[in-house]
Amino acid sequence: MNESINELRVSRAASGAYPTISDALAATDQLYPDAEQAVTIHIDPGEYRERVEIHRPHVTLAGETADSVRIVGSLGAKMPSEDGSGVDGTLGTFRTYTVLVDADDVRLENLTIVNDAGDGREVGQAIALYADGDRLVVDACCITGRQDTLFLGPLPPREVKPGGFIGPKQFAPRRVGRQYFRRCRIEGDVDFIFGGACAYFEGCEIRSLNRNMDVNGYVTAASTPEGEPYGFVFHGCSFTAAQDVAPDSVYLGRPWREWAQTVLIDCWLGQHIKREGWWDWAKPAAHERAHYAGASLHGPASDAENWVPWAHELDATATTRYAREQVLSGADGWDPEGGPGDAAETDSLSDNGRTVHIDTYYEDELAFRERLKREGRSAAFKGTTPEDFEAWQIATRVRLFDLLGLSIMDRVSIEARELDRVQIAGGIVRTHAMLQVERDVWMPFYLLEPQSPKLDARGRKCCYVCPHGHQGAGAASVAGVTGVPAVDDAVRKFNYDYGLRLARMGYVTVCPDARGWGYRRDWKGQGDDENSFLRGTCLNQARMAEPLGLTVAGLNAWDNMRLIDYLEARGDIAMDDLGCFGFSGGGYMTLYLAALDPRVCKAFVSGYLYGVDDSLLHLNGNCSCNYTPGLWRLLDMGDIASLIAPRPLLVQSCEEDHLNGSRGLKNVDEQLKIVRDAYKLLGRRDALRHEVCPGGHHLGVTHLVEDIEWLDSHVAKCDRA
Repeated sequence: MNESINELRVSRAASGAYPTISDALAATDQLYPDAEQAVTIHIDPGEYRERVEIHRPHVTLAGETADSVRIVGSLGAKMPSEDGSGVDGTLGTFRTYTVLVDADDVRLENLTIVNDAGDGREVGQAIALYADGDRLVVDACCITGRQDTLFLGPLPPREVKPGGFIGPKQFAPRRVGRQYFRRCRIEGDVDFIFGGACAYFEGCEIRSLNRNMDVNGYVTAASTPEGEPYGFVFHGCSFTAAQDVAPDSVYLGRPWREWAQTVLIDCWLGQHIKREGWWDWAKPAAHERAHYAGASLHGPASDAENWVPWAHELDATATTRYAREQVLSGADGWDPEGGPGDAAETDSLSDNGRTVHIDTYYEDELAFRERLKREGRSAAFKGTTPEDFEAWQIATRVRLFDLLGLSIMDRVSIEARELDRVQIAGGIVRTHAMLQVERDVWMPFYLLEPQSPKLDARGRKCCYVCPHGHQGAGAASVAGVTGVPAVDDAVRKFNYDYGLRLARMGYVTVCPDARGWGYRRDWKGQGDDENSFLRGTCLNQARMAEPLGLTVAGLNAWDNMRLIDYLEARGDIAMDDLGCFGFSGGGYMTLYLAALDPRVCKAFVSGYLYGVDDSLLHLNGNCSCNYTPGLWRLLDMGDIASLIAPRPLLVQSCEEDHLNGSRGLKNVDEQLKIVRDAYKLLGRRDALRHEVCPGGHHLGVTHLVEDIEWLDSHVAKCDRA
């Protein structure tokens, strides 16, 4: 295959782009007649009501985020066909698809694919995605429908009823393809994952919808051909349901054909799952021929001992057969991720199946209370005359450079403790650890180390500090933790897993939990509900810190500086190439850290550089860590960013980001002018770059590799003075 990648864009508004996905696919064949050429089609945010067919190999359809790009169809099996063909002149199941993949080596990412025809009892089966190809990858997508949402070809060898297979693959050879679904949400009610493919689902949410029936639905209906070693394998997935789905009402599966295979490993099963697990669909032969099995199951319906006697509970030895690299390898050794599968977190999911119950929180309240006892009123005026007071004023004004409170922090010796270590996809080792950052305060963080890291000329590892933003459960999203649906949603919505993305590029990445987030939530914000889990307790932190002369922004900057101290002490990190990368709230922490600490040699600030008047004061709904007492009297964001000059700085903004304020990018441009003037003055105009992405608040990843290469190319040796 030709390794060159060719790119097209789909947008309703952008000049030079294709208005529909189908137009872009048609243009692909004209522009690149060699079908072995890889083509990526980038899709701008929007709803695309069209029928998409992919008949060319090596095609990638990539949206900005799954939430922002929707491909929608509305065909149901009971609807009449245009030419009168089909059983009783109806479409039948296999002509209802919204998206058809009829080629090998296709990739779908950051998309929502919908068939909204409606209830199957009224409209019949309604396929959202029809997948019939080998080496298919579907990453961070939502696939939504009701009955028969996701079809994984091939079709069975023979129809039960004549005309039942009318569709694009009716007469095609029955070839079993390998298909990989990662971090997807797939929802429906009856047989909503069905077909004969070898399909591996990793870190996916499998969500059942309500039909208000005693038997509310069936998740799978495999038709694995006789003699095939694998059918459907679910690893680290959570089987959840809409709130109105009755307990004990949904079967895990039934055999569309009697050789059906469906295996669940490390999965979480909600209370909606029927305790017997499986139904034979009135096919007694399936008792001997079908293979339904599970191991390491969790959740309310996890007890496989209650399953029907012809289903199996696997032991630890048997589960090794169902590792991703085993199931999908085939004759060509294909592994879409490389190395062992992601370490699933499903064993700790809460009763809702979408959040994690955290047993131990690393809180700061005790440290704050002890600090008040030790240091309360330490800077109060102690003089007796007007002259004394004037001198105190001058001294206090000199100290305003330390507005964030960093000068009164407690420096302690570097001590890091490992909490957990797992190997994830691609040979990356993910370590969960904590670092002591001051007296009585520990900071949990994830450390991602690639198997073959990027090295500098001295053989030291290139590294990025990757602080997280808000609404993503802290560092878990940035570090790419999978199998927690609430975290997965944040990743799909914002492209939050940038620490993992950089690790896959070869960089060591460090992803810390900020104060009041993730494992550091204050007791006032603990809980398993999604609102508590995804959000933080910044306001509580501010209320405790500010009367002590501290600020949340300063505490987070301090913690990240201590993290740099830790990296420097390791001795294997290329400190003259150290980068910081953050989106949204992570962008604010990147901005402050790079401005305060010259050891940061390059910075990527996404979704956080705008005038405070429009974006913080006027909107007035941002996290309290954005509001430092007295700061706005002294500096705007452009001034803070100017402190980074002349080190390389890449600023990324989105056209429709609500945080830009009512004036949009004009607000951003006013601050960037301040920064540009600083870089121009220093003769380093080339070391500042502004990238604008389509859509709302999210991290743009379309040009991420190019962006990182640009930062690398502009790094000069940092002045440590």
